[in-house]
Order: sequence, then C-alpha cells, then structure tokens
Amino acid sequence: MPAARDSKPLAPAHRWLFRLSVLAIPVLFFVLLEAGLRLGGYGHSYPLFIAVADAPGYLQANPEVVRRFVVEETREPGVEIWPVPFPADKAPETLRIFVQGGSSAAGWPYGFGASLAGMLQQRLQASLPERNIEVITTAMTAVNSYTLMDFADEIIAQQPDAVLIYAGHNEYLGVLGVGSAVSAGRTRPVVLAYLALRDLRILQLLKHSYLALTTPAASGEAPAQSGGTLMRRIVGKSHIAFDSPLYHRGEAQFRDNLTVLLERYRDAGIAVFIGTLASNEKDLAPFASLLAEGTDVAAWRRHLETGVDALFDGDTDLASTSLEEALALDDGAASVHFALGRLFEKQGEYAAARFAYLEARDLDQLRFRAPQSFNRIIRAVAAEQGAQVVEVEASLLDHATHGIIGNELMLEHLHPNLGGYFLLADAYYQALQNDAIAGPAVQPVSREQAWSELPVTAVDLQKADYEIMRLTADWPFQSSPTRPRYPARNSEIEQLAYSLFTSGTTWSSATQQLQSYYLQRQDTLAAARVAVLLADAYPYDTERQYRAAQLAQDAGLAEDSARLLRRAPVVME
Repeated sequence: MPAARDSKPLAPAHRWLFRLSVLAIPVLFFVLLEAGLRLGGYGHSYPLFIAVADAPGYLQANPEVVRRFVVEETREPGVEIWPVPFPADKAPETLRIFVQGGSSAAGWPYGFGASLAGMLQQRLQASLPERNIEVITTAMTAVNSYTLMDFADEIIAQQPDAVLIYAGHNEYLGVLGVGSAVSAGRTRPVVLAYLALRDLRILQLLKHSYLALTTPAASGEAPAQSGGTLMRRIVGKSHIAFDSPLYHRGEAQFRDNLTVLLERYRDAGIAVFIGTLASNEKDLAPFASLLAEGTDVAAWRRHLETGVDALFDGDTDLASTSLEEALALDDGAASVHFALGRLFEKQGEYAAARFAYLEARDLDQLRFRAPQSFNRIIRAVAAEQGAQVVEVEASLLDHATHGIIGNELMLEHLHPNLGGYFLLADAYYQALQNDAIAGPAVQPVSREQAWSELPVTAVDLQKADYEIMRLTADWPFQSSPTRPRYPARNSEIEQLAYSLFTSGTTWSSATQQLQSYYLQRQDTLAAARVAVLLADAYPYDTERQYRAAQLAQDAGLAEDSARLLRRAPVVME
C-alpha cells in the first residue's frame, strides 16, 4: 500500500482564521436568530415614556412599564403608574421635576392628587403662577431601587431640573427584591444581568419556553400566591430575620443601587432631593415575631401573655417584670419590644417607648417596612453623591402624638393618611424653596392655603376608604382573608367612588361626573375646582382648558382661569 501523505500544518495566520471562523458561526447564528425574532414581531420592549395617542408632541409614563421587570409576563402584575402628559420638547422657562418611588410616593390609595407629584404640582404652580410647572411621577406600587436605577437614563433624557425620591420600603419584598416572589435572581449581579439583557428576543424566547414547561398552570396546579391583594402575591420570603445574610443583602442592594442612581443624576448635573422614610411605629403590631431556636417557647409565651394582660389591667409593675423576663429568654422577638413600647408609652416615657417600637419594627421578619438602617444609608449615600436629604420622617414626627408616628398620620403599616401625605409633600416643598431650585417664589403658598386647596376630590377620598378596607381584610393584616364589609352606597359620590374602586369607570369619567353633580347642586366653586383638576390632567385638550377657565372665572378662581387660558393657545399651535 502506498504510504499515507503527511498533512501539511496550517500556517499561523490560517490557524487563527480557522479559530475565528469556528467562534463566529454560533455568534452569527444568534445574531440572525435575534434579528429574525425582531423582524417577526416576537417579544416586547417597555419604554418608560410613550407618546400620548391623541396628543401629538406629548409624552406620558407607560402604564405597562412594570412588565419589563416581571419575569413571568403572562401574569397581571397589578401595578399601575399614573400617566401625566408632558410636552416632548421642554419649553423655555419650564420647571420640570420627576418623582421616583413606590406606592407612598404615588399617593396610594388616594391617587395622584394626594401624591408627592400631585400636591407639589399644585403648590408650586400657585407659588410661580407665571412659570410652566411640570411635576411628573414615575412612582408605582411594589417597586424598589432596581426600578429607580433602571429608569434614570430615560428620566435624564427628559431634561429634568430636579428629581425627587421617596423610596426604600419595598427593598426586600418589592419587584426584584431579595425576598420577593417577583424575582430574576437572589443576587445583585444576576438581577443586573437580567435587566441588561431583558430586551433580547432570544432571552424572552428562552424565558417563555421555560415558563410554559414549569408554571403551575401546565401541571394543573394553582399558583401558591394567586388571588388576594398585591401584598400577599408579592411575598417570596415571609421571614427575613434581623442581622441575617438575606437581611444584609437587602441593605447592600439598597445602598449599591442608590449609589448608582444618585451618581447618574450627579454626573448629569441634575439636583436630587431624597426623603428619609417613615412608617407606622406605634399602632401596628409586628407582622411576624419569631423566636430563636432553643428558646423555651412555653415559658416565653407565659411571660409575654402575663405582661400584656397586666398592661391591659393597668398593673405596670407586673407588666414590666413579666416583659423583662420574656425579653431575657429571647430578645430577638419583635412582639416583646412592641409590648415594651406600649408599657413605656403608658408610663409617659415617650423616648423609651419610641426606641422599643423601632426595635420591634426592625425585628419584624415580614419586611414590608424599611428598618432604621435605611435612613442611615440614605443620608450616607446622599452625602457621598451630593444629593439633598429631605427630612420626611422628622416632619411627621413633629406632628405625631408624643413624637411617635401612629394612626393619626398613617392608614396602616406605612401609607400616610391625607394629613400624612400633606406633610410628606410639604417637606419637599420647603426643601425646594430653600434650595431655590424653583427660583424666588412670586407668591409663597402657606401650609394653611395649600391644605385648603388640596387637589383631592370627595370621590378620591371615598375610593381610598374602599381600598383600605380591601387591603386590611387580607393577609398579613388578617391571619386568613375575610370579606370586606363595604358600607351602603347611599350617595352619588359613594356610588362613583365604588365604581372607580371596582374598575367600573375611569378616574376621568368619575371626576367628570362629579363635576356635573356639583353643577346640578349649583356648587360652582366645587365644580370649578374639579374642572381645573381635569384640565391639568389633560393639558393638551384645548376645549377642556377653555371650559375650565370659564368655570374657574365664574367661581372667583382668577389665577387658575388665567393659567389655563395661557396654556390653551400654546396647545393650539
């Protein structure tokens, strides 16, 4: 047989070309697959701002934007963002402010009028009647620092003069939080990678294919957290112990994301005002109070129950002894510290009472309220990045009974009531005035005047009552869900509010009907105030501006009338 020929080795240049070709083939495959999926219309992108359908030249926040953070897109996320229309091209002399945060920044359950953006929009406009004021909210329920950080570049592109931030309560259990059921991973690098790649159609294809094979619907099982309120559906880890690795991961997540967020705004030359966090300290018992392993549960429970009963009977000496004995057995149980707060408050030792209440909040393992460390993080990161701290917590404490925040300012665990929201917005208003970001106020608006002109309707207030009834009838406020007992709806306002609450009507429709109701009753002032709110909600609607201006003029609201008339010709151009 003839001898086999020796193969001639490739030259170095040819060898590198071969290697590059081998590497390029899979890359080219994925590039072509991505291009094909996009050309075929597969997948979605959810920009923060979209064009207003019936108003050329106007943008608004995208009501669907939360879907870009939800891994399982087939489920209804149950999160909304209030779409405030604003011109795509910022006009000269416009003061444009964006608000970022969660449900407390969004004004839940009252709606936009009670929100930080809504209250500041009206008060700043009254302070600077000759300027165009735009306060645009991107706040929405159940989001945390990942969302804020992800929105930053899109907000910067809209040329804001300032960004206002009130956020931190959702860091553990909010969307993408370390203990959330709505998660892309439990570590920050994994979540950041998901956020960076989420618009790739290949990733969306893989995600949908995986979900089709693994979701409970495919196996005929119901999801564990289906139904109920968003609070119930969003919880992945219901117990996150104080000082645990997961607890510290939440702190680190907040600190790192906040640093990136504020750094981006600083580099863009945008002023940032970030508020300290407040929640219900004394009038909401801890959701989850767990004992350490090895604790004598029977003895601990006996001492706690004896102490609580004694406190109820007014025997503070026995209460003190029993609670201290329970504390000696286990000092990490939130319920003991909460009971001690009650004891100290009853004894008039208010500083000690607040300290105990804050300990109870920090030890509460169901983390729907930010711990004390988050305000320290806010102050530290703000100082590093040149942001201004707004002392929201201090403002509420100044108005709280005995300097402990409770139900006089809060609806439940952390959402302020109308008075609480007013104080929250007032803290930012004062900070903006002191910083002179808005320029010298032509007509400074006092707290008394601002309170008398709140942009919140009777329908908004009644609807908020229904929202709170529904929320507090479910877990974690109740061990098992109960059916809310909504009161009889005897008035037209109650009927409108209930229809709005049950999604039977829209806010604009309900508010328009409220205006008609006031006109029928010949309450011109109330009708005019509602008409102005509607005109501000639709600044591109020329006819609405003129109608509201005329009604405002008839009601003696001359400044509102003049402002709306100034806006109308601009809209017509």
